[in-house]
Amino acid sequence: MTGRGDRLPSFALRRRAPLRRALALLALLALSASGLPHPAPPAAAADGGVLARVEADGVIRAGTRASAPPFARKLESGGFEGFSVDLLEEIRVSVEERLGRSVALEFAEVTPSDRLQRVAAGELDIVCGITTPTWDRETLVDFSVPFFRDGTRILIYRERATGGVDLGRLDIGVVEGTTTVTIIGDELPTATLHQFPTMTDAMAALAKSEVHGVANIGITLLGLAAREEPRRSVVLLPRTYALAMETLACVLPQDDSAWRDVVNRVIIDVFAGVEDSNSRYDEIYERWFGRESEIFYPLDRSNRTYLSTVSIWAR
Repeated sequence: MTGRGDRLPSFALRRRAPLRRALALLALLALSASGLPHPAPPAAAADGGVLARVEADGVIRAGTRASAPPFARKLESGGFEGFSVDLLEEIRVSVEERLGRSVALEFAEVTPSDRLQRVAAGELDIVCGITTPTWDRETLVDFSVPFFRDGTRILIYRERATGGVDLGRLDIGVVEGTTTVTIIGDELPTATLHQFPTMTDAMAALAKSEVHGVANIGITLLGLAAREEPRRSVVLLPRTYALAMETLACVLPQDDSAWRDVVNRVIIDVFAGVEDSNSRYDEIYERWFGRESEIFYPLDRSNRTYLSTVSIWAR
């Protein structure tokens, strides 16, 4: 993992393809040395990229998380729903219109530890969820423009927050293989980190008092707390600021610019009008974060301005 200074800026210029391919090869060799599965060369790259394959078989192979509401969750029926699932649907509709044929989304459940490798291996065409771009990750995969921004905080039960809390003395649950591990290590070096495979496992440890708090971006923490049974009152710390700001983006295969351009165009079009609260993004956001949703998490002015300026393309 990388430190905060290694996270990608919003308007980072693409590095030259030869250097990127060399770095990707080094990353794959490192995976082999670590005993992890060695991703095979992406099949899509051999036959013209993702769009060419989708034009042939009519399927976008998409990955998302199973327990990261309101971004994504797996239903009893086996399907998925959530904010990032709706975003993937916007991409599907656009690709269908572009290709002039029916296109389906084929969903696969991904985890923090396998989401990048499955895209790099050509098993998945795109993963949208709670993934932050970093330079280390960029050696293995590409990323879309950001589609969400939020701050990293620590969730604790409200009864434990009385009388003040010294964050540096907490036992904090985090998900292994995430940027949260680095952020908490950098910002709270005296805190004790406990790493778990999933957020569900981390929240279970919190419920059993095995940790004092759980760290992630604020909206994910509130979404998980809302689904706890029994429901308990929680608080996000620090109350008045975030430990770090995180941007979320879709994971894409490396060096497939045609596919990346399509995804970026869809996201930018969804943002159109967001600064005036009159965008397709607002409609999707309201469904999952609005007053009538499970979690009310209003889109503030600073984030509206940020999203409205993500595009670097002239119309």
